[in-house]
Amino acid sequence: MKFLVDLFGFLFSKKSRLVLIPFLAVILLFAAIFVVLANSSWAPFVYAVF
Repeated sequence: MKFLVDLFGFLFSKKSRLVLIPFLAVILLFAAIFVVLANSSWAPFVYAVF
């Protein structure tokens, strides 16, 4: 139970923003790539990578 308390304490602290911002930026970048290339001729190649 202490682990969950520590985890949520970290996630909502100021220190966690420096860790989470690059992580979220990479996720948003991949999401944008999927949306842009979903209906193009590059779609089979993008999906093959993942």
